[in-house]
Amino acid sequence: MYTTFMLAAVTAGLTVTGLPGTATAAPGPAPVPASASAPASAPADRAIDPNSLDLSRWMGQIRDVIGDRPLNKIVMPGSHDAGSWSITDKTGVCDTASQAGMARDHPQIAATISVTQKTPVKEQLDSGSRYLDLRLCKQDGKWYTYHGGPLGGLFFDDPATGRKGEINDIAAWIRDHPEEIVTIELRTSVPADADPSPERDTATEDHLEAVRLLGDKIGTSRMADRNKLSPTSTYDQFRTAGASVVLLDTRNRTDHPWMWPADARMEGRNSYVENKDWGALVKERLKNPTSSDPALDLISRTALKRDHDVLTTDMGDPSKLFVLSGNIDSTLAVPDAAIKVVTHGMTYKPDGLPYMLYLAREHNIRLLEKLEGAWRPSFVAENTNVVQLDWIDMDGRRRNGTPIGSGDMSAAVIANNTPATAPGTLVGTERRTDGSWSAAHALPGAYASPEFAGGEQAVTALPDGSLQYLAYGLDRRMYHNVRGPNGVWQGWRRLNTDETDQRFTGGPLALAGTSDGRTHAVAVDKDGVLRHQVRLPDGSWTGWAAPAGNDGGVFKAKDVAVTGTRDNSLMVLAYGRNGAMRLTERRADGSWDDAGGREVPGVGGAATFAGSDLSITALPNRSLQIAAVGQDGKVWHTTRDDALRYSPWSNPQWAPNDAMRATGVALTGLPDGSAQLLAVGMDGNAWHTVRSAGGTWAGFGAVRGPWGRVLGATGVKIAGLPDGRTYSVVNAR
Repeated sequence: MYTTFMLAAVTAGLTVTGLPGTATAAPGPAPVPASASAPASAPADRAIDPNSLDLSRWMGQIRDVIGDRPLNKIVMPGSHDAGSWSITDKTGVCDTASQAGMARDHPQIAATISVTQKTPVKEQLDSGSRYLDLRLCKQDGKWYTYHGGPLGGLFFDDPATGRKGEINDIAAWIRDHPEEIVTIELRTSVPADADPSPERDTATEDHLEAVRLLGDKIGTSRMADRNKLSPTSTYDQFRTAGASVVLLDTRNRTDHPWMWPADARMEGRNSYVENKDWGALVKERLKNPTSSDPALDLISRTALKRDHDVLTTDMGDPSKLFVLSGNIDSTLAVPDAAIKVVTHGMTYKPDGLPYMLYLAREHNIRLLEKLEGAWRPSFVAENTNVVQLDWIDMDGRRRNGTPIGSGDMSAAVIANNTPATAPGTLVGTERRTDGSWSAAHALPGAYASPEFAGGEQAVTALPDGSLQYLAYGLDRRMYHNVRGPNGVWQGWRRLNTDETDQRFTGGPLALAGTSDGRTHAVAVDKDGVLRHQVRLPDGSWTGWAAPAGNDGGVFKAKDVAVTGTRDNSLMVLAYGRNGAMRLTERRADGSWDDAGGREVPGVGGAATFAGSDLSITALPNRSLQIAAVGQDGKVWHTTRDDALRYSPWSNPQWAPNDAMRATGVALTGLPDGSAQLLAVGMDGNAWHTVRSAGGTWAGFGAVRGPWGRVLGATGVKIAGLPDGRTYSVVNAR
């Protein structure tokens, strides 16, 4: 634990000189009336509100979220050195501990850098901790908590006097909270064998005594049987088995079925900073003598970077629990502690706190910012299991001045069981033929990234049941992907060369499949010119070409949508350079409509329709359907039959006599003649409705994103599959 070189320097009388002590959003639609609510099969909103958590029973409270989740996929707070709260400079020394000598010679230093929790373990459990780093020392025949060198309080009952130990409160808490699962990582420090022999191993006997006493006090019937349960068993499976405790044995003396070998069932994420880094702290302090605490800033910054790197690059062993060091590395902190002691005196306690609690408070403030902010809408949250914390029930203030409640650290960790979706992430969800929806998931990313985030995107389905995707990445390059009928992804591939991508700057995209197995891609380049190319059934592309039009010989557009027809032609709908809606056709033989697009008549006899978004789909009866957002913000819909006659524009209704208003729309037709519409409502969320083959509309229902949240969106696209399913892709808000 300790950097003994620095402590030796302190005790030898080391002296250090020169070191002083926008615009308001439009209102959303009114609440959906019962007649227009989401289908009964739509999932409940399972997103966790950290402000609503009862931390003493949070596992049971969010059972609907974690019930079917493996234990090693549940994000939970844990207590680093849970028993260290009771350490003082007068509680004694664990003679067998690694830093016993220093603790005897300098108890004040040892105590100030050993205390990592401020409240008893029972209170830590009440504050949400479900992983206890429990370190026990057998000293003079009795069991105490310890950390490094100093002893803490009595843990098991004193057999000589009957004095009660802390285990009684812990065992009572576990009995009173049967829906909570507590993992205990047990470490012991015991006297070595005075006369080791094959017949008797007293060190092992002492360790097994601690295990037995835990079993006696907690009750072995409440402990998970390693032969029946594992880290990949779900929360519900643990509860069905009546298992409230997982005991991890760091000595791996697996005599009992309820004692799990730690190395086979748990791994640390090694986010601690290496001891060699301590020199950088001293240098930073020397370089910044006027800073209030430059070393602390570097300690915390370095630890957070290591945590982030671990969680984004190390997926860990999928069969084990894993523990992230959400706390700072005490070995890294010791050099700064040594300097502080030298400059402030042997009883130094910043703000009246033991030094490690002081560091924990300052680090936790930064860690909380990450948990509530940058790490919440990211893969970091999904790749987290146990977040081990110092001073788990800390309060105080964030760096922006807002108060931190005593449970905020735990609540922020627990809330990451339902991570938010990062803005710009492409999220896909499927609507089945029975009206139910699949769980929404972020699309896999490019270049081994777990998610794909970017800008404009498009999706279409092919007759074989595969899906094709086109999207701009954050690098503003155009990428293409295929999800086969079996659900396997091809992986994102660059569609263009660097030179070609420079012609496109993230403008509108559209895709359409035709019955001959071809995929048509349409994009608007930086000059507003419409460009088109075809992906052939063998996977090759024909290359971009600009169809002829009446805008100086080309077709210019501000937005575009496409659909394939039964005869393998392509219908292209666009807002032209003048803002008017135009429709043109690419015939199956590759020729284009000579007129360069005809204007679509507008609402109420107007010559043309103008708006801000549009979509088109073809139905089996050769008719077309068009949905668009008008300049009034309303969603409008029309049809064109095979005689080229348009129906009057009408509005899908949000509520009776209340037209749906939106900022984006997407429309797809299905083999039975029905159609489905997606819209980005004025509330910024994705909404869905169905138009029957007879022309009646169902009520709008919210589209649910990952973890059951209503899915915020900036753009939507939808593709109809040959078997009647639909697949929606949303640019998350």
